[in-house]
Amino acid sequence: MRKKCESRQSAMQKYGISQATLFRIYAQSERIKNDFESRMEFSTFETRLMQRAIDIDRIVHQWYLRCKERNEQMTEADIKRRALEINMKLLGTPSFSAGRAWFQRFKKRYSITNADVKVTVPVKTETIAAEAFKADFNRLLIERRIILRNVYNVVYTTIMWKIVPEGTCIMDRAKLTGNLEMCEDYVTALFCANATGCRKLPVLLIGTEPDIHVLHNYDTEAFSPIYKSNANACMDRTIFKEWYEHIFLESVKARQREDAPREQYLLLLDNVMSLHNLNDLHDLDRSVIFMSLPVNVSPLRQPMNCGIISCFKRKYRIELLKTTMPITVGGTEEDLIDVHKQISKWDCCRIVHNAWSSVDYAILISSWDNLLTVRMVRSISFEDKWEADMQEIFKIMKVLPACEECEEIHVYNWFSIENQYDIVKKKCVEEVLREFNDNPVNIGIIDDEAGPSRAKLSKRS
Repeated sequence: MRKKCESRQSAMQKYGISQATLFRIYAQSERIKNDFESRMEFSTFETRLMQRAIDIDRIVHQWYLRCKERNEQMTEADIKRRALEINMKLLGTPSFSAGRAWFQRFKKRYSITNADVKVTVPVKTETIAAEAFKADFNRLLIERRIILRNVYNVVYTTIMWKIVPEGTCIMDRAKLTGNLEMCEDYVTALFCANATGCRKLPVLLIGTEPDIHVLHNYDTEAFSPIYKSNANACMDRTIFKEWYEHIFLESVKARQREDAPREQYLLLLDNVMSLHNLNDLHDLDRSVIFMSLPVNVSPLRQPMNCGIISCFKRKYRIELLKTTMPITVGGTEEDLIDVHKQISKWDCCRIVHNAWSSVDYAILISSWDNLLTVRMVRSISFEDKWEADMQEIFKIMKVLPACEECEEIHVYNWFSIENQYDIVKKKCVEEVLREFNDNPVNIGIIDDEAGPSRAKLSKRS
């Protein structure tokens, strides 16, 4: 606080100390700092004092609750890794290891059950469960006479919407200036399409800006994406229910008005059950059946995650670079950096529209082949698709200023950057640490039940 030129009065109030104590700390600040940095281990008494001042369990629990609030699935490894990170950043107990014994005590202290933490399932066990689910899924289609045109999968994911690859002048400048905010700014996008590839519903985007139509005075309805605002840019039950009622069901009703009033529909959900109140959704329209992946089957096995979303993200990043081209071709490094700074959420909606429209029809169909048994597996080379998209990126890079250092590995990592960053969990850590630094004595408690609330229906309703 002293280095930031904050007032003495604010320091005294924040830590509840007298003016004399504050002056002693100021006068001896260098000695205090040197003593602390040179000390490699702590006495039992000092360790207890530190644990009392910095209750790592309590802060980790705050992080856990924030992640839960944003419907992030947590594993034991996630919690242990973040506990170590938080302990290190707060200069907590050096011997803290976040081991198995600590994790069990942590669960017991906060009444976290096994259902609240996703267990890592052995590959063989998951494969057996996935095959069983596949058989159950196809049996349901036959029993209910659901045609493939009426079978949909819905998935939401994060998109780091402004990030660019390493080796570009934009990224180099961001690192040089320490301005990496554009790397971590994200939106949540919800995708839904059917098993025959003939129906792609508009993408739902969730950002933090309250209303991009008002902010930019543009007709955002010209594009298919639907924009919703949320304080943390994450999906919640309210937004999902609005999407289901006003987008998905309206699409179903339009189909029913055409020529198929009695047909049934199936909507395949992921296994983040805390997001969906299936009873409420089922009551809105009885012609729609829900099915969700079992908890011991990875969400990566559902169709949207078997090529559709990865294709979309590659197309999105190609369109992002194209946004800079008309102005910066033949321009300078500064021109390119300035253009990138000006890219807005309205531009994001436009780019999402173009990218979603560019997802190959063949990918929309073939992504279902691991789940369906009623049709032949289509031979499609995903490697060829990646290679073609990568070549298009390098073609654009050649005409952009100061981007010649970008290499193939940089583009490869850029295509799947969200998988590496785990951005929502990272943001939750930053929130908790910021709150603790603002008020280390009374870090706020989220008033919520331990563990995620579960849907009231089973995997099929």
